[in-house]
Amino acid sequence: MAPLALATYLSAIATSAVAQSEPNRLAVVIGNQDYVGIDDLANAKRDAERFSAMLRDLGFTVFDGYNLDRQGFEDLLRASILNVTEGAEIVFFYAGHGIQIGRRNYLLPTDVAFESVYDLPVESVTLDRVIEVLSARGKVHVAIIDACRDNPFPNKVLAGNLDASLFETKTGFDVFQTPLNSLVAFSTAPGMVAFDGNGSENSPYTAAIVNAVSAEPERDILSVFAQVRKAVYNATDGKQVPWESSTLVQPFHFGRTVEAPVVVTSEMVVPTPDSGGSTRQVTAQDFPSEVTLPVSYDRQIDLGPALAVALGQSALPSISVTTVPNDGLVSVRADGLMYRPVLSERRATERSAFLRDQFSVTVQTNGAEVPVSVLLEMEVNACDLAAGDALDPGSVGFYRLPNEIEVDYALEACQVAVEAYPDEGRFSYQLGRAEQAAGRLHKSFLSFQTAVTQGHIRALNGTGRFLISKRIDHQATGIPQNAAGALALYEKGIEAGDPFAMHSKGLHFLRNGQDAIEREMGFELLDRAAELGHTYSMNELGIYFLAKDTDHFLPERGLRYLQASAARQDIYGFYNLGYVEANGLNGAKDLDAAYQWYLKASDGGHPFGPSTLGRMIRKGDVPGQGDAEALVWYDEGLSRGDGWGGVNAARMVLKGEGAAADVPAALIRFAKASHLSNKKAAEAALEGLQGQPADDLAKATQLLLRDMGADVAVDGAIGPATRRFLAAMAAEANLQSPANNRLSELETAARIYWAKSPTRPDLF
Repeated sequence: MAPLALATYLSAIATSAVAQSEPNRLAVVIGNQDYVGIDDLANAKRDAERFSAMLRDLGFTVFDGYNLDRQGFEDLLRASILNVTEGAEIVFFYAGHGIQIGRRNYLLPTDVAFESVYDLPVESVTLDRVIEVLSARGKVHVAIIDACRDNPFPNKVLAGNLDASLFETKTGFDVFQTPLNSLVAFSTAPGMVAFDGNGSENSPYTAAIVNAVSAEPERDILSVFAQVRKAVYNATDGKQVPWESSTLVQPFHFGRTVEAPVVVTSEMVVPTPDSGGSTRQVTAQDFPSEVTLPVSYDRQIDLGPALAVALGQSALPSISVTTVPNDGLVSVRADGLMYRPVLSERRATERSAFLRDQFSVTVQTNGAEVPVSVLLEMEVNACDLAAGDALDPGSVGFYRLPNEIEVDYALEACQVAVEAYPDEGRFSYQLGRAEQAAGRLHKSFLSFQTAVTQGHIRALNGTGRFLISKRIDHQATGIPQNAAGALALYEKGIEAGDPFAMHSKGLHFLRNGQDAIEREMGFELLDRAAELGHTYSMNELGIYFLAKDTDHFLPERGLRYLQASAARQDIYGFYNLGYVEANGLNGAKDLDAAYQWYLKASDGGHPFGPSTLGRMIRKGDVPGQGDAEALVWYDEGLSRGDGWGGVNAARMVLKGEGAAADVPAALIRFAKASHLSNKKAAEAALEGLQGQPADDLAKATQLLLRDMGADVAVDGAIGPATRRFLAAMAAEANLQSPANNRLSELETAARIYWAKSPTRPDLF
């Protein structure tokens, strides 16, 4: 399969929306009332609860959370994003503390604590970002904010931009631009304060909305808020005037007309046993009182065929839903019975999983109504459990981090899934993840390509990372290098609300931005992703502000991002905090704490952790450990793609430190390190190879070829047999045959080694 043109990628995503049976009506409702370090509110939880109940009665799938801390905010937003489908109608409601800082509006989690001027991004949630990410794939978005109470942080200044300029906190919210076809409604005018109501009632604003919508749910929303504005103005004696900003280009109603149940006009009949094919009418006695449906877990499941079989019918009879599922939404359509589960993010730790739900239907037959209880037994696909990705808006919620993928099992499970469901983009993408973990980079790239054409959003990021990566051999892998194409793919992912695409493009611009505008763009994207709990972005921002000898060296600011990452159990956060402790960026050096952080990172699969531990041991910073332990760590680092691990191990082996002196073994390490992405390590490795005896170089080549399966003698003489193996293996790896000299032969053998066993670019 040849690489697709960029235009094909983009057009595929633009036109590949999955057909939905009906608009997905989803709501995110948050009520923060009981705060840890600032004044509590009287009615926020009650307001949110009443609003949630109203929306559920109107048929919305509601994700609600109460008294959420910062990580609770992240979890709720991630769960809701996972359930948004193309063309969804989305309502966001927030009651709680909120403030204005600069020209932006912030919602405050219950554990908010602005102890440092740099706490803003890790202690609050940015309102306009919430609206953008929830509305990315939706058709209509409505945000209702009942949060303009007194400022709980008067006289506080905080940094929110890349340049660390400080802004005072202000009461109320500021005006901001809303996405197309959305409405943002505030409980009071910009910069003003809203009333909370007393402890036994709802706020005037929430009460007015619920009363207006409950009375006329089919009323157009603009008309509803005109009535709400009047009601709140009257209830507060003119002291509070609600305010809205709208870009709606089509009508929106909180309620909608419910379609009548599907009616089968012909009478149902079944063959009469031993009657020569004659038939009789179906009666209530022909149906079981309860059925169990074994189905595959998916984002949307057609239950019609399975239910028809369970009822003993050749086609689904006329039914209506009488009790709704506990963990999903079921709807009767002209072409079947559809079930949409409420998805949630779950760390995959097992190879099999079953989820259950239940509801009841009424079967209508020959004037009788027969109640039937339906139990769903839903088996999660093995590929979803083996290679699902975190924060993937097109997944079913189960995920493994890159270092947690069981490679062989994931390859098998996802290949089976792709063959069974050849048009399902998430399985193609997850197969690509498994192939990438196995080092089959070209196959992974092709699988990501396929997933893009099938409309899988996350595959845009995976494909883009391959196109832009400097950590892979583009010639050997056959993967084109196209930075501009990668950035265009990232942008499409950002438009669809994918935090991984935000991270990838933000990383590129923060590191490589040509001017302050591009670097500010990079910071904004990384900060957006971090706000959704993307720890990669937290780490990148932390390291950025911890870079010494730069104009952005702000250790206190960087440390806040790293602490947030480590709190979310991220191996890169662990490693980076080890760096902070080892270098005294948090005060005095603490080598024991640094060792523990590095060890924790290495145990989780961090690519640089092992070599860093080796260096600590060599410097005498780890009591009770010596050269033998350091060499083991260096070799582990080399196996993960750390060039300095190879260089340091080679130097030790040459000197007989940690192991018996072995020149060919050292040269193999140098050769491997010379073809890894760290340029300085590669230069040091090449320097180590210079001037080495020809027979030692030849033995190293032969040993490396034998390690890769070639049947060659290790005699220090490169003869015709060795050259044939070398040429054949080079051709298989899309590499040129080496020149007829010992150094070139060893370098080619090392390059073949990495082509056959490449490092994990997804871990760097």
